[in-house]
Amino acid sequence: MIKVALAGQPNSGKSTVFNLLSGVYQHIANYPGVTVDKKSTTFSYENEEIEIVDLPGTYSFSSYSLEERVAKDFLTDEKPDIIVNIVDASNIKRSMYLTFSLLETGIPVVVVLNMMDIAKDNGLELDIEKISTMLGVEVVSASGAKGVGKTDILNAIINTYKNKDLYKPFEINYEELEPCIKVVEDTINLDTTPISKRWYAIKALENDKQIIDKLVKEDDFFDESFPKTQEEFFHSTYDKDINQFLATFRYDSADVIFHKTVIEHKKGQKTFSQKLDMIILNKWLAFPILALVMFLFYQLAIVGGYKITDYTWPLLAAFKNLVIGVLPQADIANVPIISDFGVWMVNSVNALLNYIPIFIILFALIAILEDSGYMPRIAFLLDRVFRKFGLHGQSTLPLILGGAFTGGCAVPGIMATKGIADERARMATILTVPYMNCLAKVPFYTLLLGAFFVADMGVMMFLISTVTIFIALIVAKIVTSTVLVNRETTPFMMELPAYHIPTLKGVAITAWQRVWIYIKKVVTIVMAVAVVLFVMLEFPGLSSEQKQSFATSEISALEDFNKSIENNSYFEHLDSREKVANLLNFYDLYRAKRMNTTTPEAVAKLDSDFESQNKIFFELVRANDSDAKKVNRALRNLSRDRNKILREIKDAKIERSVLGSIGKSMEVVTKYAGFDWKINIAFLSSFAARESAVATLGSLYENNQATTMRAEEAMAQNSGYTDLHAVIMIIFMILTPPCIASMIVIKYQTGKYRWMMFAIFFPITLGIGICIALFNMGLAYGWSGVETMVYFYVSMAFIAIVLGLMPTKKINWKGGFVPKTRGIHSHYEKYNNSN
Repeated sequence: MIKVALAGQPNSGKSTVFNLLSGVYQHIANYPGVTVDKKSTTFSYENEEIEIVDLPGTYSFSSYSLEERVAKDFLTDEKPDIIVNIVDASNIKRSMYLTFSLLETGIPVVVVLNMMDIAKDNGLELDIEKISTMLGVEVVSASGAKGVGKTDILNAIINTYKNKDLYKPFEINYEELEPCIKVVEDTINLDTTPISKRWYAIKALENDKQIIDKLVKEDDFFDESFPKTQEEFFHSTYDKDINQFLATFRYDSADVIFHKTVIEHKKGQKTFSQKLDMIILNKWLAFPILALVMFLFYQLAIVGGYKITDYTWPLLAAFKNLVIGVLPQADIANVPIISDFGVWMVNSVNALLNYIPIFIILFALIAILEDSGYMPRIAFLLDRVFRKFGLHGQSTLPLILGGAFTGGCAVPGIMATKGIADERARMATILTVPYMNCLAKVPFYTLLLGAFFVADMGVMMFLISTVTIFIALIVAKIVTSTVLVNRETTPFMMELPAYHIPTLKGVAITAWQRVWIYIKKVVTIVMAVAVVLFVMLEFPGLSSEQKQSFATSEISALEDFNKSIENNSYFEHLDSREKVANLLNFYDLYRAKRMNTTTPEAVAKLDSDFESQNKIFFELVRANDSDAKKVNRALRNLSRDRNKILREIKDAKIERSVLGSIGKSMEVVTKYAGFDWKINIAFLSSFAARESAVATLGSLYENNQATTMRAEEAMAQNSGYTDLHAVIMIIFMILTPPCIASMIVIKYQTGKYRWMMFAIFFPITLGIGICIALFNMGLAYGWSGVETMVYFYVSMAFIAIVLGLMPTKKINWKGGFVPKTRGIHSHYEKYNNSN
């Protein structure tokens, strides 16, 4: 099998090329020990098995970011046969920096000049043969977004693999640094690795700790102080920093290749992206455009997606009814434990699967924002705001991953902070990411919005999503002005990619991959939590007195039913408790399925199926004659009484349970925020996985009988809550501390348990305090849920603005070299100078 590593800088179209080569057959996992996605695909071509692994996008092979370390680990440990380097043909000077690092590894490389269509539109004419000659490798052109170049890339992989024994590693003559490289290279004894010793020597001279640690571990004779000695010698002899020297040399080399192989027909003219940026990044229009985009985002994803659930929920309800039909049936109001457990699990999973249409649209829209090039511009715009609160432009990606605009996850968001060089901003970002609207929070919001704010869902979701930004800024300002005030700060530079038209295939693949990860999480984590919660809610069960009381109520309901059908011609078919129970279960199941059936053909088939199961029962259910109508009336009353008893049994059992006791003990405080013990249980369950809050509420308020009622409807009808209660719950969820996985990652990233404890108890204290204040003010002034949300939103915005106007103390960075990236257009500098 040919193992291929797909490498490239961010915004080079690498993922698009990967989708082009792999199609929909992709395997997504995590690289060992980290949360960075590992995408791979395996297929046959020209009688060869090919495995392609999509490495994280990196600008270089330093060890500053998690992605760079992951990519470097893969090359040194997994030992791929071929590296396919995806290069942005419209920005070849910038891309060559990584290309040189890849060529120096000694692993055969194929260079793919991607986005050739954009390069052509920008007036660039590339001499591919000359580029191939200068680099000494096979170079092919492609336009991944348009599906062009797949065959050429695969043929180049095959040809390079067959001739790999003839491959000669590319070398840049670093002139005065060469003696130092040679000295270090001669001390390395790694004969079994395909990686060039020269590459290891250069990385060691760059003081790459990851590579130095690897050399120390795998080479018994390597002395880690030796590269440092050579670095000091070079600096004292030439008065040059090695990292600065190498960066400058590589960019100068990229300049040489560019000027010898590229003709600029439109030199000095503005590109389409630059013209579009004059509007989208305009001083006065940028933020209104951003607000409009985000509002449309929520209207399409939340409101539009929720309407689609009108069609998907009946399918989930049918699945629940199918499961109920298979499980042991209830004896009037005595439900077998196995049936209780089965329905609990189905309710828990259905409550989350119901939101898949929302997530499909949500992730598709996020993919469009990413692929179009607008997402980096959001980061660019927000950087100017973030700096006033002690954050950093590089904080934007972690916050977006965490769910700044809904649909993220705190874990990868926190992990992404590794790339932030500014120590103070990094710590502040770690502590603010958990306030974002992670993917797991969206179902909770949607559940409450669907129950209490149907007419205002879009507006409410917009307020919910954007108020988290104000809260994060407030928290960031507080921590950077207090506990983090003495941490170092660094400058921020970024590159804005050219605008692209997203492809339907690329958007669809990205959306499905993220939805599939969500589904797997529901099936694994949430189901595991549901099992634990079920046990904690069942134990120790009803007391003897309660069992006797409910048994009496059950007997009374059955006696009322028997009196109602005395002297009825159908009495002989209902002359025992077992027969009545069977009829009642038959009736409830038929009614549930009938509510989900709309067309005359479907109704006729349903009737035929049920009539074939029990003709007498079917006549009673359909009330075809006067006696059947009397039985049907009595049956409806019995069904109502049974559902009432079952709800009371569930409430009594939960209230007396282990988790119920914990929830009730918390009411001493939470009652002032309007939370009862059931809500406390839901929030407790969300510490394991935030999705569990919805699963718990869905199971607490849905009954065990066949039904097509949504969790939202059941909660609105059975909970006794108002829209004020709902909004306070939403606000507390916004402020709730991170889940267990997030807490572990916070400890991992900060290295301190105290920061993990801070991330738990500070949000709890802040959240319960704000919720108590808002709830009591809402009761006192008669605020509606929407009014309360608006007042909360305005208050957070006002506090954020006031704090933003306060100066932030800066401790200048004393770290290493930040290379001047020739060929990278500084949009940030341009934007600020023009405004």
